[in-house]
Amino acid sequence: MKEKHMNLFFPQWQGAGTEKELLKGAFEIKEKYLDGYELIEIQVSSEDIAETENNILGYRQILEQLRTAKSVISEERPDRIFTIGGGCDVEVIPVSYLNKKLKGDFTVLWIDAHGDLNIPEQSPSKCFHGMPLRTLLGDGDAEIVNTAFSFLSTAQLLMLGQRDLDEPEKDYIEEHKITLLTVDIINSDMNHVLASVKAKGSNNIYVHIDLDVLDYNEFPETVNNFVYGK
Repeated sequence: MKEKHMNLFFPQWQGAGTEKELLKGAFEIKEKYLDGYELIEIQVSSEDIAETENNILGYRQILEQLRTAKSVISEERPDRIFTIGGGCDVEVIPVSYLNKKLKGDFTVLWIDAHGDLNIPEQSPSKCFHGMPLRTLLGDGDAEIVNTAFSFLSTAQLLMLGQRDLDEPEKDYIEEHKITLLTVDIINSDMNHVLASVKAKGSNNIYVHIDLDVLDYNEFPETVNNFVYGK
């Protein structure tokens, strides 16, 4: 039977705070690069961000949109998903779905300048785009955590390119012995990177890429995301 592929367009922006640049950027990507592709779009609110609730900015909008995405994916039941955001927080639903479908035979490569490992109580910004990976590990706000189809184990993670980690994130990575490959390692020893991926032993890989991982000296368009952090 032919595998069912989904192109998921999920322009959620509220996780980044009050500005709507991510929303604009997502639609620019759609218009410039995805013309002619069949997309399943998750409708998101363009209203001003909701007040902080449960230590998360835009909580109600984010929760409702994640629930919508879960319902859509449950109905479509794809075998593979190509996700276009939006913020990093859109990954909660597709990643947890695929992990469940593949029964944990699944490695996530998290390529990002940030860790995205905060929990609401420890987040300095209260922006949800700094929390999705920790949510995927089963920690955080109970209502949002419950939108996930399943949870990852820390052994399933390979983090690449992180250069702006909050202290609690550093502590979490060290405590749980999460594999983290810095930019220096990536630039100097690609064989080590490939060996680290193979060592996970999974037959399936999901690659998450946040553009802020790019060198902001060469790609200044990413600097705002980096400076304001997660």
